[in-house]
Amino acid sequence: MIEKLLNLLLTVIIACQFTACKDTDEPSPVPKHGEPVERTVLVYMVADNNLGSYNQLNRADLNEMVKGAADGGLNGGRLLVYHNRPGTDRGNVPLLIEVTKQGLDTLKTYPDTPDIYSVEADRMREVLSDMKEYAPASDYGLVFWGHATAWMTHGSYDIDSRASAPVKRSYGSDRNKWMPLTSMRKALDGEYFSFIYFDCCLMGTAEIAYEFRHNTPYIVASPTELEGEGMPYHLNLPAFFATEKPDVVAMATNTFEYYNLRSGNYSCQMTVIDTSALDKLADATREIYLTQTDFPPRLWFVQELSKSHLRFFGNTLDTPGCNDCHPVYDMEAYMEVLTANRPDLLEAWRSALDATVIYKATTSREFTGISIDRYCGLGSYIVRLGNHGDYHGCAHTLWWNDVVSKAPVLNN
Repeated sequence: MIEKLLNLLLTVIIACQFTACKDTDEPSPVPKHGEPVERTVLVYMVADNNLGSYNQLNRADLNEMVKGAADGGLNGGRLLVYHNRPGTDRGNVPLLIEVTKQGLDTLKTYPDTPDIYSVEADRMREVLSDMKEYAPASDYGLVFWGHATAWMTHGSYDIDSRASAPVKRSYGSDRNKWMPLTSMRKALDGEYFSFIYFDCCLMGTAEIAYEFRHNTPYIVASPTELEGEGMPYHLNLPAFFATEKPDVVAMATNTFEYYNLRSGNYSCQMTVIDTSALDKLADATREIYLTQTDFPPRLWFVQELSKSHLRFFGNTLDTPGCNDCHPVYDMEAYMEVLTANRPDLLEAWRSALDATVIYKATTSREFTGISIDRYCGLGSYIVRLGNHGDYHGCAHTLWWNDVVSKAPVLNN
């Protein structure tokens, strides 16, 4: 009996040593990629910021994704998450994760290189390539998770110099680094997705949608600041992976109703943009700008306009040299001011808007407390001085070059 026990103990010890050696010395096996599925959706999660480090909203959303998958939301598709985790510079390197019914499966660990940021175009292109390698599909959907400030260049407090410095911002942030809109466009050059969902603030604007109109047929976004929880992923997974094509209206509706039906001081503004209509919207808007030999006097008094004639969104972002500026205004209200004497141009513009915005919904207020009494579903910046385009970074957008810059008042 003692001899049998000793033999058994020796067998266990050898097995344990073998297992430990395998875990530490051998590389992880490459996941089987399998046959292409109908649809793969990538959530590009930039969470090395206060969304992840303080509020842990990244964890909450990953849990929602697992719940949605467990409830059958994948519908034969695959859901990947590029997870830029809090504490990258402390060794928490980014991961490529697959969400399954059973939980989270790590597909790839990215190199621990502190000077490589998740908001760089090269890293984003690398992740998109990995998505196609690990989860090939007939079509792909893309979700941007994180902070966003539309296309704006605005002042940011520099804690090192104790001074205010202009910083180009659009999407991020990864360790206080942001991705300008031009870099996002570069990263997505040549890519095509069945939908792009911006699960971040202030991206439901003409400038943003026009920039990515050749990358997707539909954009789901908000022109305002959003609640920190963002999208209810467990509710939207079935819409991501709907049969034949993703249900973009359901995505926006689910997100809106998630907040609208809750008790308490919650808010939400959502829009779905049909990008195939954006060229005609650009044409109609350009015709309006071509009549602007001088901007209407009311455009010079932002606060008055903000309170009466124009509805502004996102009042927490001041811009350098223009403390009364706001990054996003209701576009229809803006066009009404510019077409006060040209109802024919406004009618044509509204027809183009109706074709562009296929879903819109708003609560009575937005996240920062602004009361919303009108909402066309599309935001836009207001240019009131010739140098505003250059100073705020708007001149780098395709919308500025193709549409706004045609105004004679900007070329005097």
